[in-house]
Amino acid sequence: MGFLAPLMLAGVVAIGVPIAIHLIGRRRARVVKFAALDFLMGTKRRTARRLRLRERALLVTRALTCAAVALALAKPFTSCAHKGPQVTRGPQAAVLVIDDSFASGYTVDGKPWIKVAAEEARKVLVQLGPEAEVAIVRASEGADHPTELTRDHLRLRDQLLALDASARPADTSRALSRAAQLLAASSHARKTVFLISLLAKTGLREEAAWGSDGPVLSVIDVRPPKLPNLAVVGLRVDADEGTGGRGVAIEADVANFDGSGAGSESTKVELSLMIADHVVARGQLELPPGGTKTKKFLAALPAGARASDASVALATDDALSIDDRRFVRAQLRDEVRVLLVDGDPRSVRHDDELFYLEAALRPGDREDSGTQVRAITAEELAGITPGARAGAKLALDDFDVVVLANVPALPAEQVSALAGWVRAGGGLLVAPGDHVDPAAYDRTMLPLLPQGLRDPIDTTWGASPEDRDSRALHLVKWEADHPIFTPFSKDAPELADAKYFKISLLGPTTNTRDRQVLARFTNGAAALVEASLGTGRTLLYTSTLDRDWNDLPIHPGFVPLIHQAMRHLARKHALGTNTEHVVGAAVTLPTGDLQRIEVRGPDGLGAVFEGDRIAGRSQVRFTRTDKPGIYRVIGTDAAGGTRDRDELAFAVNLDPHGSDLAPAPPSALPLSGTGANGEPADESRRIELWHALAAALLLLLLAEGVLVQR
Repeated sequence: MGFLAPLMLAGVVAIGVPIAIHLIGRRRARVVKFAALDFLMGTKRRTARRLRLRERALLVTRALTCAAVALALAKPFTSCAHKGPQVTRGPQAAVLVIDDSFASGYTVDGKPWIKVAAEEARKVLVQLGPEAEVAIVRASEGADHPTELTRDHLRLRDQLLALDASARPADTSRALSRAAQLLAASSHARKTVFLISLLAKTGLREEAAWGSDGPVLSVIDVRPPKLPNLAVVGLRVDADEGTGGRGVAIEADVANFDGSGAGSESTKVELSLMIADHVVARGQLELPPGGTKTKKFLAALPAGARASDASVALATDDALSIDDRRFVRAQLRDEVRVLLVDGDPRSVRHDDELFYLEAALRPGDREDSGTQVRAITAEELAGITPGARAGAKLALDDFDVVVLANVPALPAEQVSALAGWVRAGGGLLVAPGDHVDPAAYDRTMLPLLPQGLRDPIDTTWGASPEDRDSRALHLVKWEADHPIFTPFSKDAPELADAKYFKISLLGPTTNTRDRQVLARFTNGAAALVEASLGTGRTLLYTSTLDRDWNDLPIHPGFVPLIHQAMRHLARKHALGTNTEHVVGAAVTLPTGDLQRIEVRGPDGLGAVFEGDRIAGRSQVRFTRTDKPGIYRVIGTDAAGGTRDRDELAFAVNLDPHGSDLAPAPPSALPLSGTGANGEPADESRRIELWHALAAALLLLLLAEGVLVQR
């Protein structure tokens, strides 16, 4: 405790005045015995005792009154420490940044943490007052942010009441940046960002900064002291030959985000595998704090089903239940039957036109590669008849894809047979080479091509061996969303590093539909062109499938590119959909021959693609992946048939990074505009005591008056 006017404490000596008066008043007169009054003294003894008590009470009251006057004039005060935001009422600009990531659904004392956060936000909103311009910014990834501040506090309170945990991870840094932008547009001098967050390190980036002229950052710390969390963070499905043709192996990654540190006891985790809504297997794991382990399950898909929903879940929900389950679509693999036509057979195996292509489709001659391959020469292709086995050396209906690798122009009868087979649903890949004559192709092969061929160009002609590589072309601008390029990243060095020394140029487009250039070279020339022919597909690759014109076959991207191309042409998919689709990410769906596509999410809501939204497109993008679970696809073909397209169904899961609730270091928060760090600080507040002393003085004076009257 301190005093603003300590000299006034000298007045405390005035306490001696009533004491002196009291002592003087107690002086007794000389006793003179008077016999007539003796009998009166006996009757007044009880009254005398009450008088002495009143006098003592009056003494104490007057002494306290003198002391209270002196203390009140000295203006005493004290201080107390308060952790949290300083909310000032009046005209100002403020933004409430609230964590609504899926982690905000963490149960604390029987209710979701986000309800605690919303209540704290409502308190701040009330304290700011009606003159404050305020906005609410949600901190989940991809959340819609307001465009301006408002004084409509009733609407803001309604937003807080309706606030609920999303299914997306936190992106607190982006939310803080948006809050700073909103405040920068305000004319108010006082600008504050109130952050109500779990402050998980996964939602904050070190580069977040505002500078000295930014708003003040006030953190409302309502994070529980401990946030242990168990989560299923990964799920993969593959074939399992040991359990028969319908067998699958499902691997689940489980993480223990305990944060207790080394030396803490491991947690026993029980898991269950569900296929088609039935628990088919159970298992256990011992997880150390901060550890991740994988549990493998073996199971079989239901009889008669080529695809099924599957999920792995924790047997007992923890405080954050939304990440205790993960989903996947398990599909039986369809074998792709491929016919390879060799236009340049060689006796030396590695010089053969099909050497690298066969090696890619049948790595190590494994029978479980998912592809049945047959290789023939161009002469053996003569006399084929689509759909007729009797009397024919080959039946095209026995194959899903035909590859013409450096094959000279075919006779018109063979071209007609191939074109009819493609129109009926087949897939054709054409690649040129030194045996391909563009003029001959123009005469007979155009019904099979999306574009005509022109003479090839050699980009290294005349170059010295040292300059040859520098003059080579590279693949660029491929359609990253196309199913053929699904396994590759946006820059994909396994494709981009390949060198092309010779390519074929293209002529006018042919009588095909849905023509699309899927990839180009650095000089702008087309590298891969796709088109539809009837219900089938045709691909034209403008370089060779061996190393005569390029070195792509010795790069890591060759094998997945060939496999994806074969499955795309055959309209068949590999087992499962191991591609991770996280909540909020767009999913590309091939349209094929479908005239209408309806996507339904776990909550029954979705989107419909029909009319102009699907006409002329080889794929559509579905973006409403707001909930984790299985998304079903219902397709309508040209004949009007509508059914579930199991091969297009997909699973959407939570981003596993959001399950780690470890706290971020203070340095991850931006510096507030005052130059102080944005973490919560202990701020002392002065509490003035003389007002209470003045009130006590009035009560003492009142008491003194009552005693005097008595």
